[in-house]
Amino acid sequence: MRAFVLSSLILCVAGGAIGHARPVSSKVTDRFLLSTEGSGRATSYGESNKIVTVGDKTHVAWLDAIAEGFRVRIRTLDRRTGEWGPIVNIGDGMDNHGGPALTVDSKGYLHIIYYPHHNPFRYRRSVRPNDVSEWGPEIRFGESLSYPVVLCAPDDTLILTGRRYYLDKSQPNEMDLWKKPAGGEWQRQGTILRSRTLGYAHFQDSLAWGPDGKTIHLSCRIYETSPTKGEVPFQTVGYLVSPDAGVTWKHSNGSPVTLPATADTVEVLASGGGTTGRTLYAGPLAVNKSGVPHLLYSLRLKTGARSFLCTPGAEGKWIQRDLHPYLPPAWKDYDLAMVGAVTFGESGRGTVVASVVKLGPGEQDWAHPSSEIARLWSDDSMATFKSEIFVPTDSKVSHWMPNLERATGHNRIPDVPGIIFIAGGAGGGLHDLVLNNGVVWHPKNP
Repeated sequence: MRAFVLSSLILCVAGGAIGHARPVSSKVTDRFLLSTEGSGRATSYGESNKIVTVGDKTHVAWLDAIAEGFRVRIRTLDRRTGEWGPIVNIGDGMDNHGGPALTVDSKGYLHIIYYPHHNPFRYRRSVRPNDVSEWGPEIRFGESLSYPVVLCAPDDTLILTGRRYYLDKSQPNEMDLWKKPAGGEWQRQGTILRSRTLGYAHFQDSLAWGPDGKTIHLSCRIYETSPTKGEVPFQTVGYLVSPDAGVTWKHSNGSPVTLPATADTVEVLASGGGTTGRTLYAGPLAVNKSGVPHLLYSLRLKTGARSFLCTPGAEGKWIQRDLHPYLPPAWKDYDLAMVGAVTFGESGRGTVVASVVKLGPGEQDWAHPSSEIARLWSDDSMATFKSEIFVPTDSKVSHWMPNLERATGHNRIPDVPGIIFIAGGAGGGLHDLVLNNGVVWHPKNP
């Protein structure tokens, strides 16, 4: 077993809390090592929400990789005492893509979807409200699916998207919509997005409710193989909105979109790949109390990378704000890239989490050892930001793939929302086990 090296973390024997002893009331924001068995993508796919706060508890799910295989796990923070409960096993993951998506209904029951990489989804519901210690039977549905993204409607209907991948390349890959009525079964509703080519495609979609509980906002980064040999895959950052919980979809100006939508018909914020020299990543969106969607994406050029927070503007144009100027002065020579997510707390505070990285010639962002986690927050409707880099930093250990708590329907978002990330490497392939990565909880600096 490879030694777990995290020179920047000190594990307290009593309870596993990270850092110095503090009064109980402050422990909810203490750095904490959730697991030392994290997979190469333990917290990856930020569009799959992995943190849910219900009442006085916050539940956190992730993907471990032990000698016996991949394991979906969950743990609970008691916000009254600041203490963490034991690790609970949910089920298996197929490979390092099989991590969970988590939500909660109006009665407090937790719902989790996990496992596949081109297989049926697996679903379980907690036996008791706001309690992860016991789960109902594992239910399987769909075929050749990956990347679950889930919301819970006001009437407790679960709304889910996932990529459907055609391994035989008989037709383009798609992003499908599923619904599960309260007490009912999972039912496929149709296809929202479709690739324009027959090669590999990934949609990296995320969903967020509007304040009316009917409107769903969707952001995506459509990544699709170019039909031209040797050309970089096309990348399109796009947006759609549904006024009726996913039945019909439109652009922000109200113009209807024929389904399935493609990179040609979504509302396009940015394009890359091909011969453009532009590389794009997208982070999950969030919607503020006024119903304004906020999208996050990063753009890498040969000269460096920047991340942009975007809101709808006049005449279908989007206002795109560069977040790099808000980094702490000592980190301005780092790139703000491979973004995490944006969320809004109960008071209206906006929080953005992303990665900073400093690359050498020919190096890539993916699990780069210089990667650190940046947190930016705003108390003036995103007009200005304060920021910090999570400490302690470690130039030998990648701190990357942040996952931020976001609203999924019935969970409340604290003004200091939960953030988890990987401390360690990516591994060399889909099936790498026993990487012994740290899975770290770190909402804010001391």
